[in-house]
Parts: sequence; C-alpha cells; structure tokens
Amino acid sequence: MAVRLADPADRAAAATDLARALGGETLIVFVRDPEVGVMLSAPGFPQTLPNGRAWRAFLKECLARGTHRGELPVTLRAAPLPAFGICGNDDCALVLLGASAPATDVAWLGMLLPALAAAFRGEYAARLASVRLNAAQESAHRAEQLATALSGMRQDIQVALIEAQMVRAELEEANLQLQDQATEMEAQASELEMQAEELYKTNTELERARQVAEDANRAKSEFLATMSHELRTPLNAISGHVQLLELGIYGPLNEQQLTALLRVDRSQRHLLGLINDILNLARIEAGRVDYHIAPVAIADALADMAPMIEPQLAARDLRYTVALADPKLCVDADREKLQQVLLNLLSNAVKFTAPGGSVSVTCTQEVSSVAAIHVTDTGRGIPSEKLESIFEPFVQVDSSHGREGQGTGLGLAISRDLARGMGGDLAVTSTFGVGSTFTLSLRTTASTP
Repeated sequence: MAVRLADPADRAAAATDLARALGGETLIVFVRDPEVGVMLSAPGFPQTLPNGRAWRAFLKECLARGTHRGELPVTLRAAPLPAFGICGNDDCALVLLGASAPATDVAWLGMLLPALAAAFRGEYAARLASVRLNAAQESAHRAEQLATALSGMRQDIQVALIEAQMVRAELEEANLQLQDQATEMEAQASELEMQAEELYKTNTELERARQVAEDANRAKSEFLATMSHELRTPLNAISGHVQLLELGIYGPLNEQQLTALLRVDRSQRHLLGLINDILNLARIEAGRVDYHIAPVAIADALADMAPMIEPQLAARDLRYTVALADPKLCVDADREKLQQVLLNLLSNAVKFTAPGGSVSVTCTQEVSSVAAIHVTDTGRGIPSEKLESIFEPFVQVDSSHGREGQGTGLGLAISRDLARGMGGDLAVTSTFGVGSTFTLSLRTTASTP
C-alpha cells in the first residue's frame, strides 16, 4: 500500500482503498512545506478544502496530541464528515474522512507516514525543480528574444538618429525660408495696412457721396412731388375751361374752334398723364405709397379694365383675348394698384402693336403659391440689349424724337415697383420683330374677395 501511495499514477485509487480498509470514505495526507512552514495537502490529494480555518485547527490538535477526532467540512457535502487524524511526526499527518475511528490498528500507519512524507517532499521538490527549470528556460528564451529585440532596436535607433539629423538639417533650412517669408509678410502687412487706410478713406468718401446722393434724390423726389401738384392744378383748370367751352357756356363755337379745343384737351390729358407718372414715381421713391393688400379675383380685375382698354383696341383694329386657367383664382394685392399695373401693360401692348395684330392675357399658376399673369403682344419686340434696362426710370425702347409711342419711360419702372410692393415681381421676355410678353407674378390666396 505504501508503494501504491508513493506512485503518483496509483495514488488516488490507493488512498480510496486504504480509506475503505480503515472503515472510512477517503483520506488526505498533509506534509509541512519546508519553505513556508505550513501543513499543505500532499501532491495528488485535494489542494483546496472548504473552511480552511477548521482544517488548520484540526491539524494543529492532531500534531499536538498525535491523534485527533472531530468533524470536517468536505467539498460537495452539505454536512461535515467524521474525521480521524494521526501524525507520524511534526512534518506529516493523515486525515481519515467518513469514520471517527479506524476499524483496525493504525500504529503501523504512524510509522509509515514519515517515509511517505519524505517521498512526497521528494516529489514536490522534483516538481518544483522542474517548474524552476522551465521558468529558467523560459527566462533564458525571453532574454534571448530581448537581446535580439534590443539589437534590432539599436539598429533602428541608429537609423532614426541619421534620419533625425537629416530632418534637423531640413528644418534648419525650412526655418531660414520661414524667416525670409516672415520678413516678406511683414512688408506685405505694412503695405496692406496702407491699402486698408486708403480703402477706409475711400469708403468714407463713398459713404459721404452716397449720403449726398440720397439727400439729393430725396430732394429731387420732394421737388418733383411738389412741382407735379403745382402743375396739376392749372392743368385741371384748363380741362375745366375746355369742357365749359365745349358745352357752349361762353357762346357757340364753330368747327375750327371745336377742333382746336379737342387738340388742347388731348394735349392737356397727355401732359396730365406724364405729370401723374412723375408724381407716382416720386411717391414710390420717397416711400409714401400705402398698400391695402386683400384678396383680389384676377378675372374681376380684368373685367373692370375692359371698358378702359377696348376703345384703344378698336382704334388700332387689334384682336384681344383673355384665357384664365382658373377663373376663380385670387391673389393678395392692392386692387387699385393691380389694375394700374395691368392697365399700363395693356396700354403699352396696344401702343407698340401694329394695326391688325393681337394682344392676349393668360394666367397660370406657376407653383402652388404663385400666380403668373402674362400680357403678350405681336408688336415690334424689345432688343436684347434693352431687356435689362427697360424697367429703369426714363428708359424707352425707342428714344428718338420721331418715335411712334409717347411717354416719359416711367410706366414700366412704376409698374415693377408696385408689383414688388405687393410682394410680387414683373419680368419680360421678348423677341425683336416678333413681340413681347410681360409677366406679373403675385402670391395666390385661398380667400375670396
């Protein structure tokens, strides 16, 4: 049995057989570790036991008395097992589990324990030596790897030093270049400061000139408004006297006198129209125009204007058509100013369309919230170089003294300003010799007038 316990391969089975022969379930041999001086489970026996304090107290009593009885906790057992311990000397002990006393005499076992302890210590020493040898070999292997790595690192460091020297030389050269650039930038900064000062002076002068121009423009607008009012009063008086003469209030008139009165009346109306255009432009530029925005039906606005435009159409034998995509379409606008813009566009179309031509009005909804009113004619058209400036004040397509249409060139400028004042816009497309299309864009509304 001692030989079997000394054999690591047969130790577990031998321990079980010996425990059963002694009336127990299993046994554990403890040997004192010479390095730490503590009783530890011998090789081949459980190395971890529950409640180590109870086991240490049991072994202490066993070493003090030679034998000892009690109960000890065991792994995977709910209740402690009866235990009997015997010591051969101060260096070894045997604990029988599952019996409070051996079934046979165990004096021989006490004498056998020192020999088993010596065998276990030898086995432990051999294992420790093997572990230390493996550790030494591993350390030697790691040291060799470290030496190889250090050699490689040394080479890398040498290469890095050479590269660092090269980089240093490059940096010194770059530093010299940066110093040159800094000197150049300082010179440029000084030049920029001088330019900034000059620019500031220029801006100050421009701002002063702009203020002067605005003041002059405001004075011009106020002058035009005043003069227009001063001119309208005698013109209205002339119109009143002409009407009184036509009615024969001052006596009967012959044919020649009536013809002269008609010319006076026509000239008075034309001059009054020019003055009204100047007055409207002056009001717009002075910001004195009030807009009363409300839903306006496009169809109603065009219908109200028909009596004003039809005599002009008939006089020049022009075809006139109106086509609305939605007769109920409404826009947000000032009704009076909308009609003023449309009347100006239609009057221009009639004025610049040769007899036998046509004038048409169409209305489409370009996007969900914008309506576009198109006034198209088959007149002479507008040259491409005049399309950008046609909406500027006092600009006319034909500025010669013998032009067919009469006017100051303010109608389109006023119309676009009124359109923008209502939140819309006025644009034009034209082909010279074919005709023109003016498009008035306004926001649509779901409300009804």
